[in-house]
Amino acid sequence: MTMQFSKLAVFACLCLGLSLPLAAQNNVVIFGPRENTLAYRIRTSRPRAAQNFINFYAPLPKNKAVAELQIIYPHAMASIFNPERLSVRNRRTQVEYPVREMLVDEEVGSVRIVFNSPIAGQPGQELEITSQGGTNPASGMYQVRVNVLGTEANPLFVVLGQWMVSIY
Repeated sequence: MTMQFSKLAVFACLCLGLSLPLAAQNNVVIFGPRENTLAYRIRTSRPRAAQNFINFYAPLPKNKAVAELQIIYPHAMASIFNPERLSVRNRRTQVEYPVREMLVDEEVGSVRIVFNSPIAGQPGQELEITSQGGTNPASGMYQVRVNVLGTEANPLFVVLGQWMVSIY
């Protein structure tokens, strides 16, 4: 009888002890490198929560100016990346960068943000992309990638990283 009770106690501790901390964390990476996983902050992570706020943080490249930002998202997150709900600012100073245009490709699931003037890359400088008023998708983990386009003669998109957005 005591053997069954101790097995039940160990099982309960393992189940409760492992599930509670994991449920409270976001950006959990089980397999693969974590160095390109970026931070974000979400007001509520409930599935289909309306009027939600999400702040996505991305470091600027140290040695190049950024003329354009590209965000590639899954189709389920289309309402979050609606151009009318997005703003881009400096995370430290909270100064908003003026945007010339936002180009949406709904077929691919991407939004390209073209700035009025290039943003100079400095060490330790981060962008804060804010989405206001979007609706969360169904529960799951969604990969959102971010690339930047520099100002060099033949610019190519450079990967900044990815956000692993958890909706539960």
